[in-house]
Amino acid sequence: MKKTIFTIFAVCLLLVAFIIVGCARHPNENELKALEEQKQAVAAAETKASDCTAEKAAMEKQLTEAKQKADGMKQEKVAVEKRLAEWK
Repeated sequence: MKKTIFTIFAVCLLLVAFIIVGCARHPNENELKALEEQKQAVAAAETKASDCTAEKAAMEKQLTEAKQKADGMKQEKVAVEKRLAEWK
């Protein structure tokens, strides 16, 4: 008997919960405006993030080129030192 009463109570509680959730109010103008502002902020942040990613890629390319140039200069220095030692 107690189990049946508990089951009926649980079902009624779930029905009330569904009714409350289903009868939620709609957003007002201020909430809609705030949502739109948040969407714009997200779009701006995504744009900035993509710009930063592109800038990072360009800087990494520049760094790679500088490292290659430095390696070339080191090789040239070794060659010059070798020729200088042979010349003396």
